[in-house]
Amino acid sequence: MLNQLVYKVIEFELLCSIIGPEQVVSWADEQIIASDEPEEVLLDLCVAKAEDKQLKILGSLDASLENEAFELVVMELLKQYESGLLDFFEVANKLLVMHYHSSKLAADTTDFIIWLDDETCLIAEGIKELDPAIANLHKFLAGIVEKHNQSKHADLVKLSPFLFQKSRHLHQSGV
Repeated sequence: MLNQLVYKVIEFELLCSIIGPEQVVSWADEQIIASDEPEEVLLDLCVAKAEDKQLKILGSLDASLENEAFELVVMELLKQYESGLLDFFEVANKLLVMHYHSSKLAADTTDFIIWLDDETCLIAEGIKELDPAIANLHKFLAGIVEKHNQSKHADLVKLSPFLFQKSRHLHQSGV
């Protein structure tokens, strides 16, 4: 049986466009082939070609793992941000999308994302400067990475080759 955290990470990666619906279907197919008794959620995902249907399936799963999944996806977003694949506004938007889709994110995470959303609006209107917000965003992301690296979940990336290796492959090939 797959760890439920894997599903939550996939859900957030799908929300953030780190992966696409076709990768979810391929991954579900691979998991079904590798399993003697595949989980029902895998069967549902392999036939759900549309992103909204996949998100509905994944969203119906246990929400108690959202904070851990959020941390893992934030680590990927930070890598993309630092490598220049994403800019400040794209990262802020992806964090906001995860926040709106989530019900169990920690209060300090929610507070930061709401602040960040307000800041991006003020920056876009020319009322605030970008540099202080960039520094705060980087501090927030780096803090999550540091917290994750010290937690009991530090080896969760190894749960599924799909989680980060597939997304790195996509970005290396320019997708």
